[in-house]
Amino acid sequence: MLGQSQGEFERLSLGLADRLRVKVLRTGEKMETLKREPCRRYAIQQGGDLLDVPCGYGRHAIPLARAGYRVTGVDRSPTLLAEARRRAGEEAPTLVEADYRELPFPDESFDAALNLFTSLGFYGDEEDVKALAEIGRVLRPTGRLVIETMHRDRLVHGFHEQDWRLVGEGRLLLEQRSFDAAAGVAQTTQTLIEKTGERDSRSFAVRVYTATELVAMLNRAGFDDARCYGDLAGGPFATSTRLVIVARR
Repeated sequence: MLGQSQGEFERLSLGLADRLRVKVLRTGEKMETLKREPCRRYAIQQGGDLLDVPCGYGRHAIPLARAGYRVTGVDRSPTLLAEARRRAGEEAPTLVEADYRELPFPDESFDAALNLFTSLGFYGDEEDVKALAEIGRVLRPTGRLVIETMHRDRLVHGFHEQDWRLVGEGRLLLEQRSFDAAAGVAQTTQTLIEKTGERDSRSFAVRVYTATELVAMLNRAGFDDARCYGDLAGGPFATSTRLVIVARR
């Protein structure tokens, strides 16, 4: 699992890592919204049953629920789900704590599923195929899966070993990275430095796939007609764009 034991991943993913992420979100990030147009473009009808997996702190699930979709957000982190409920208030979508490799829903429960903002790659190739197959299981016939992610070709051309940004008043977020282009694995350490000098850090590894690899994985997981785009509006895919794949169950 990318060099991390299950226990190490659980500790990073569900403990300090997510508490750190929430601290950054509350001071330095605005809620990002997913517009209705991409959902219309990919035949996701307003009012349909939509699965956001993993949903994190509700970046997409909350605005889509407000736009009229029946959204269910799934994440394995209770910390991020609590932040999603805080942000959504009384308009919260259905939020479920679960691993996306073992979804707690009957077959054919959803019209479409979203896997956005580089949410694959944390478990390795075989486990990601398992996750894709599980998402396919809960989709209705001809249901769409929309994946939005970084891909290896773009990362190779635009890799930066280190950068930083201010988050909130007096806080500094430092990111230090390494990338094995042959293995397609990116290692990142994020450190949040308080104005008092106190530091919180998390490290994680992500398998960054090529478009060809992801399409092959979708085929193995039972999907069909996988098409690649450069953004959620359906722009052309290139080595300089992010990767959006829309596949049919």
